Amino acid sequence: MFQKFAALVLAAFGLFAFSPVQAATDQTGNVPLPILESSYQPNFVGSLVMGTLSPTDGDSGSLIGAELSLDCPIFQPSTGLIRQQVSYATYSQNSVTVSLIELNPHWVTEVSTGFFVGGGPGLGLATASVTGGSSKSYFEIGLGASAFYKMDSLQFGGEWRQMSAGDLNNSRMLLKAGLAF
Repeated sequence: MFQKFAALVLAAFGLFAFSPVQAATDQTGNVPLPILESSYQPNFVGSLVMGTLSPTDGDSGSLIGAELSLDCPIFQPSTGLIRQQVSYATYSQNSVTVSLIELNPHWVTEVSTGFFVGGGPGLGLATASVTGGSSKSYFEIGLGASAFYKMDSLQFGGEWRQMSAGDLNNSRMLLKAGLAF
């Protein structure tokens, strides 16, 4: 399953990096492949993530994990900012444990000094296992909306995500506390 996910991510990158759409954006102020620019700074933020995962068919429970976010090295629009969010989280309820690895690029914009809002798609891999039983992996796809406040090197925020993964559809409300480095 991971190999399929990695192939999908690489294919999407290849389609974007060599597409006519990407080539045309150079004239609009957008920046394709900003990582190749000498001025590129990833602006890393490491965060603890906690909240609630609510499966469509099951009991809501606590979700806890970690997230690394950075300014997207593949593309930056002329307005706003794309932040890549890579996260790992776990949920455990009634002998079911779900491990989640996700990539959630969000377009964000600063609406007030230090306060950002935005949203975007999500891709991931969910592995569900039953205590003393079997496990199954699912490819996830979904949408999210987020808001965060930056204060020097500290960042606090929240996010709502709706993810679909076969028969493991769920929504999440997350709180985040992070440190820029």
